[in-house]
Amino acid sequence: MNYYIPKVEPGIISKNGLYFYEPTQLAKEVFYYVLWGGEYVVNAPYSIRRDYMNSFIFFLIKKGSLHFHYQNQSFTASKDEIVLLDCKKENNYYATEETVFQFFHFNGKHIQELYTEIYNSKGSVYSIPAQQNTIPDVLSLIESQQKVDFKISLKIYELLGNILESNSPSFEYRDSAIAKKTPEIEAALSYIQKNFSSKITVEKLSHISNLSTYHFSRLFKKHVGTSPHQYLLNYRLIQAKNLLVDSQLSIEQISIECGFYSTGHFINAFSKSTGMTPGKFRKTCF
Repeated sequence: MNYYIPKVEPGIISKNGLYFYEPTQLAKEVFYYVLWGGEYVVNAPYSIRRDYMNSFIFFLIKKGSLHFHYQNQSFTASKDEIVLLDCKKENNYYATEETVFQFFHFNGKHIQELYTEIYNSKGSVYSIPAQQNTIPDVLSLIESQQKVDFKISLKIYELLGNILESNSPSFEYRDSAIAKKTPEIEAALSYIQKNFSSKITVEKLSHISNLSTYHFSRLFKKHVGTSPHQYLLNYRLIQAKNLLVDSQLSIEQISIECGFYSTGHFINAFSKSTGMTPGKFRKTCF
């Protein structure tokens, strides 16, 4: 069996990397974590065959194409396409022309379940908007040689989520349907973004939108992909995360700034959403 990095890799023209990363024990137990990655320029006869390795691997094709044999299938990934493989499955990839690709090996708690859902619904090759592709971000983080476990985990999770949601209507709304939102919904979103620290009710938002509460709630979920209450909570939590990372405000001050009616409510909502308290989140980010 072939494990980890092959000793001989014919066909490599040049490498940017390899960049290795040593995750903390906490990262291995809780987060998604990267093992190593880099950027290769290759040509025939470049070919890698692995029988088993306890990791997953992402590829981003920047030029040319790579050919794959995986899960009893053969496929080709071309420029700007992303590939995700479970390296515990036998796999082979090779080049027949000059090709530039970025890659990183990674692992993490519960990644198998998420990978299986992605593979069953989308296969192994994906096309997503460039701004939602975090592979270059992950490589920059591990190249920096800093301990950034949580940031790396967020970038990997974001990429997996973007790929998984690329089949769903909410993904399309987020990326291309802003102009399709009705003026009533735009008014409500604008009000939330300007007044999230204040008390906001569905009745207030429906009044701003000149719609009945029932009609407003249905229209909001249709265009935004979630209920008004959940959108408001998510927006407040995002602002809270920004303040936890970028300010020295106390947990109590942040809960007030972000519109939570008590510190206890804020801590409970934050913990339910992230799996950790605001204080632990703040410590983990540094």
